[in-house]
Amino acid sequence: MKRTKTPDDRKVRLTIDVTPEFYERLERLERRTEAGSKATVIRQALQLFEYFVLKTEEGKEIVIRTPSGGDERSLEFFPVISAAGAR
Repeated sequence: MKRTKTPDDRKVRLTIDVTPEFYERLERLERRTEAGSKATVIRQALQLFEYFVLKTEEGKEIVIRTPSGGDERSLEFFPVISAAGAR
């Protein structure tokens, strides 16, 4: 059975120029995470970054902790643009 594309199936092509170093990092992450494609790595990175931004805007702190719970430190990100400043 052939499926007809719905508006939700549409995609937008995005072309970006990156340095060879960036491309190598992307390839390494693709292999290490077994993501299957560079696009998947980028989608997952965007999802993670978006989560951090949303939690930071909520006033939450992102903390890295060792499995034993002994060592703990807060992650510091770029200054987050407030919702009022976002376009």
